[in-house]
Amino acid sequence: GIPIIAWPLFAEQKMNAVLLSDGIKVAIRPKGNENGLVEREEIGEVVTRVIEANEGRELGERMKEMKNSAYETLQEGLSIETLVKLVVRF
Repeated sequence: GIPIIAWPLFAEQKMNAVLLSDGIKVAIRPKGNENGLVEREEIGEVVTRVIEANEGRELGERMKEMKNSAYETLQEGLSIETLVKLVVRF
């Protein structure tokens, strides 16, 4: 149930960060400045959003739901059918 700060550095991490923040909505992505650098004020704002704001609690709840669904899916036995059920659920 822990929300994520998705801070991509290289390779496919940017795609993963977009998936986590915009797709399944369990992460917050810090925004870079015009040079692509994330400044300390932005880091502070993102950490505050995750720890203190309702947004962080909502992300945590969503993460808990996904964790529980994944656990239930594994209890049914791992197969492509149960994996599809998990993906369709979210």
